[in-house]
Amino acid sequence: MDTRLLLQANCDTLLKQYEANMKVVQELQSTLIEDVLPSIENELALDAEQIAWAKQWLQDTQTMFQLLRRENFTRSFAIESIRKNLLWRFQKLWSPEPEIHLSRVHFLPSDVRDPLGRPIIVIKATSFKDTSDTYNPLLIRAMEQFRLRLKTMNDVSDQRFPVLQYIVLLDVGNLSVQSLSIDLISWVLRDLVPRFPGMLAAVFIVNSSWAHSGMWNIAKRVLPASAVSPVFFPSPKELVAYFTSSSLPKDYGGSLPHLYSLPGTPAAESASPSFRFDTKSYIANASISPTYLSPTSLLNPFFGYPASLSRGLPSLHHGRRRKRDLLRTLAVLLWPRWRRFITTCLWLVALIFAARLWFRRWSLYSCQVQSY
Repeated sequence: MDTRLLLQANCDTLLKQYEANMKVVQELQSTLIEDVLPSIENELALDAEQIAWAKQWLQDTQTMFQLLRRENFTRSFAIESIRKNLLWRFQKLWSPEPEIHLSRVHFLPSDVRDPLGRPIIVIKATSFKDTSDTYNPLLIRAMEQFRLRLKTMNDVSDQRFPVLQYIVLLDVGNLSVQSLSIDLISWVLRDLVPRFPGMLAAVFIVNSSWAHSGMWNIAKRVLPASAVSPVFFPSPKELVAYFTSSSLPKDYGGSLPHLYSLPGTPAAESASPSFRFDTKSYIANASISPTYLSPTSLLNPFFGYPASLSRGLPSLHHGRRRKRDLLRTLAVLLWPRWRRFITTCLWLVALIFAARLWFRRWSLYSCQVQSY
């Protein structure tokens, strides 16, 4: 199906569901604020500031709709899911911090939209220089920042329907396949995105090479369908055909000014005196404890021996290649394949040993009887 028709159909379905379930969402919010929040207040011993912060999230109608939609509009499932999500938010996002300056994330001006009226985010991907765990707190804060921008946009809008999703242009021109972190990508798709469901309508991968496409063709075979369907690899002509030149910077074949000269982009914001704290300093202060790599991990360059990953550099866990570690790994790999054969042999050996022991005792008993 044509990209425009597919996204149009998805958008129409989403807006119809939003309109049809608005009363259900409002009733759900009342239950969450009146019943669920007090129980969490007692469980976590929340103070007034924390209660107000939680209530602000529960009053985000668009977010509550997306969480209800993820549970197929089953009220009981949604209440339990939202409760778990709220506990997770207190663990990962409390207390609120200043807005992060995302140097490689560009929010196009608010009047620049895709053909279906969704705001556009341009993300210039880069190689990872630290361990995956170092970026997790930053990505969580970034997703929360996306949610808050969407809420602010809807609060000041007078349109009939709210803006429920973003369109993302992911520029991978400076991202090498060798630097891709499979663990980080898996964590984002399986753990992070479900905490902010439905916020991304589509992701257009631009400036990709055959290596990126080949890697994606492999990855999408193991990813859930929901993570695969909104990802597109358009050609430059297809990109302009969908967005039109008036909605794209010159960097991507459009007629808008270059990305770094558009208002609201990191380059323009950095000249403002109200400069927010920088992403690099946030990463530098994050936890960088070594990550243990299993001897059988595909990410382990010392396959067969336990290793550690610190600042993106692997090293042997014990400082050297120990024979007992290799033997242990070989045993672990051989056991699933030869378990039945080895078990059968052990049983045969046990039966033969028992038979010989019984035969010796029987022979000894026979000799004693004959002697009498």
